[in-house]
Amino acid sequence: APVPVASAADDQSPQDLVNKFNSVANRLGVLENDIVWVSNDMDNLERRARQIAQYNTPDAFFQFDLRRMSYNMSSRFDDMRRLSMDIKNLLNLAQKSKELNDAARRIDWSAREILRYAWPNMENASKRLEWTVRSCKPELVGYDAQWTAMDISRYTRQFTDQARIASFDAQNLVAKTQP
Repeated sequence: APVPVASAADDQSPQDLVNKFNSVANRLGVLENDIVWVSNDMDNLERRARQIAQYNTPDAFFQFDLRRMSYNMSSRFDDMRRLSMDIKNLLNLAQKSKELNDAARRIDWSAREILRYAWPNMENASKRLEWTVRSCKPELVGYDAQWTAMDISRYTRQFTDQARIASFDAQNLVAKTQP
């Protein structure tokens, strides 16, 4: 007996679901582009902290740049946590579909790249920055610089943890949407 061929309409997913998948993929791509140079920025801050300690002269903008890095890492961590939760929610909505699988593959790619940037590069850079700032005199780098550097290191570790969870869930999402 001939096997009925599934029509194209049977294989399509609801457009709002496709849009949700594409939205997460696009937001992950934006975050991926944002973190490409973060470890280099942390290395530059660490280099400046070493110069402050070596030459025993304060840098007028160092404390401001350190606070900005802390704020940015906090923001990135929040973004990664939201995206990780969105990927987990997509797992509950996933259907076998080529469109969804294509978006899931983009999500998986970006999640893996984010994890690759975050661990070990960003984590190691944040640890080096923290230890260098801790070795400096507080009156040269700022009295709250040690706390700020510790915050950067903590946010980076939390970011990496969320990136690891998102990457694992993205792999499951690809498998779950495979037609």
